Amino acid sequence: MTPTSTPMVLLHGWGFLPGIWHAVTEQLERQGLSALVTTPALPLSGNISQLTAIESLFDTLPDTAHLVGWSLGGELALAYTLCFPERVHSLTLISSTPCFMHRPDWALGQPATLLDDFDQRLIESPAALLKRFSSLIRHGDSTALRDRALSEQLQQQAEPDTERLTSGLKFLRTIDLRAACCSQTDHPPISLIHGSADGVVPLAAAQWLSNELKAKLMVIDHASHALPLTHAEHIAANLANNV
Repeated sequence: MTPTSTPMVLLHGWGFLPGIWHAVTEQLERQGLSALVTTPALPLSGNISQLTAIESLFDTLPDTAHLVGWSLGGELALAYTLCFPERVHSLTLISSTPCFMHRPDWALGQPATLLDDFDQRLIESPAALLKRFSSLIRHGDSTALRDRALSEQLQQQAEPDTERLTSGLKFLRTIDLRAACCSQTDHPPISLIHGSADGVVPLAAAQWLSNELKAKLMVIDHASHALPLTHAEHIAANLANNV
């Protein structure tokens, strides 16, 4: 990446700090693509709405960027792109979905009882909640579940701020970008990366996005939701093709 190249912005997911991208940025550095890579914290606070979060991204992101989002970061990246397509050179969504929650007309989401449980655990023991979530995002990848080093990395990058965790759960409950995806015809090139064994966001949700947005979909066999840690090399190689 040369000094005049378009910046690349990586947005992390719920429950973790921006350092969750460390393995990916290391891979990008090996390819000479790290000079303009940034990993900002998601705009989360107790009272922030989807609209104000997108406005916050507008104020803080470069005028144009290669935008990359994992999980909740992907949902916000998609929402931002649908609002400001002219500011996004390319969009890469990792383990993402247009709608996290199950709805009467959307069977590819999580039941409300999951986040009800998360809300209660967040009150009782945030550390225990994040430990459970770190196991959940690795479910489906037997190697990742047994990897002690990966467990330690997840613990080190866990979000300690309960207000930000609460705000993120609100986003997961409320964001539904399906209608915007169906009506949007003018958008930058979009790539999707998804694990075939993702137990948090089913592969079918990424396939839905691929169909609606005419996006390229790369499926990683036997991979879970924790792709930035378990398959950093695959992600970096995909991103390198977009710059």
